[in-house]
Amino acid sequence: MTDTPRPTASNLALKVFLRVVVSAVVGAALLLAWVAAFQSEKLRTMLDNTDLGEFILLLVIGLPVALLVSVLLAGPVLWILKVRPVWPIVLLGPVIMGIFQYFKLPDELAWVGGKWTVQAILAATSYGLAALLTAPAMLRKKK
Repeated sequence: MTDTPRPTASNLALKVFLRVVVSAVVGAALLLAWVAAFQSEKLRTMLDNTDLGEFILLLVIGLPVALLVSVLLAGPVLWILKVRPVWPIVLLGPVIMGIFQYFKLPDELAWVGGKWTVQAILAATSYGLAALLTAPAMLRKKK
């Protein structure tokens, strides 16, 4: 038997807190990266020059691809930042963000700031909430 110290409640709370904060920062950073890409002149010019059919195709194919790229980026970034397990956060975070959008939460929070500020706050909240809700998976992994 090895003398492995049992995790204390304060140590566990700190680990969960760090998991939530790091996940929230990654969620907001991903959204802000997409905003920066969207605000770029190349993308704006490309979108302005599309007809309706191309725009619908871009929406039907481009949006899911963008979501997949976000998931593929968030996973390794969270893993490098030592958040384990990663998969529940990267899968649940976008779902929570989608729920926020469905219930028009950005419109309700327009008083907080600009459109992209509210979206970044919601992205941070969704990834942080996903990390909090999936913290028991972190505990099961340690056993």
